[in-house]
Amino acid sequence: MESSPRLRSVGGVKRLRGVSAAIALGLVGIGCSEASQSATTTTDGGVVADASSAAGSATSVVDTTTSVARADVPSVVVTYAALESIVEGIVGDAARVEVIIPNGTDPHDFEPSAKDLELMSSSAVVVANGLDLEEGLEDALAEVEKSGVPVFHVADHVTLREGSDDGNGDDESHDHGAEDPHVWLDPLTLAEAVPALAREIGAAIGADLGNAGDAVVSSLQELDKKVAAKISGLESCVVITGHDSLGYFGARYGCEVLGSVIPSFSTAAEATAKNLSELKDLAKAEGVGAIFTELGTPADVAEQLAREVGVEVIEIATHLVPDEGGYDEMMLALADAVVAGLS
Repeated sequence: MESSPRLRSVGGVKRLRGVSAAIALGLVGIGCSEASQSATTTTDGGVVADASSAAGSATSVVDTTTSVARADVPSVVVTYAALESIVEGIVGDAARVEVIIPNGTDPHDFEPSAKDLELMSSSAVVVANGLDLEEGLEDALAEVEKSGVPVFHVADHVTLREGSDDGNGDDESHDHGAEDPHVWLDPLTLAEAVPALAREIGAAIGADLGNAGDAVVSSLQELDKKVAAKISGLESCVVITGHDSLGYFGARYGCEVLGSVIPSFSTAAEATAKNLSELKDLAKAEGVGAIFTELGTPADVAEQLAREVGVEVIEIATHLVPDEGGYDEMMLALADAVVAGLS
């Protein structure tokens, strides 16, 4: 439970949750009391006008109750925080959005609890990344889908980047295969999935979400322009990352991903001495300006590589949504960190 309400945004539109709902519920109670008093005191001349006014007040109260009684609307479960504000932008007040993997937790090695399983099983629909990003959730997602709860895999609805994740790390059991699962790190790739996502959620909760989906797509297109404007200020964008996560980002914004400390799409794999030696030589030859690390990167290995190359280690947030913000803020912060590290 958060100590303070969080502001989430898609395309700059922010939602205040938690405290506002409690305040609204209090106002509903006051409104009901006032409407009741109005109805019982208008029994003499002018009864029609006063009764009409009371009825209008009661209608307003019902509408407000509908908008704030979040427990009475269906739930849509998303597996990780980067998708939360996207889904919230689609569903609006028609559903409440729950997140399984806590913000800031590496999705590659998360294991669900019994409460998480119950949350997914009782939802109208589950939204997952796919391509084994949520490795510890794969069995649970399969069981939930088998029970009749639809599971939407974002990666099934976008143009995938072919990678070279061929088990170069020490632990080949965490090989994701040849397709990169980090689809959310390019707003336009993520936008490809939104129309189908809006239809899937709408069918599950009985709502027409087409217009909301179109609005989210438009906001992602605007976000893409903002990120592109930031990266365009760099003379050169050549990066080394903690693991192979910036493929979509690099392809979209003209950044060459020279290599990764962990040569795998999964942080559950491990770095190898051979890879690090080759990476050091490449970094020196290409004049890399920084080593970008992220959630799941072994800090000591990254720092050693940076010392040998003669550059700084800079942490980027590829899986962490800011405390006061959503997907937009995460992507803009990522762009800012890359620009700062290479400037």
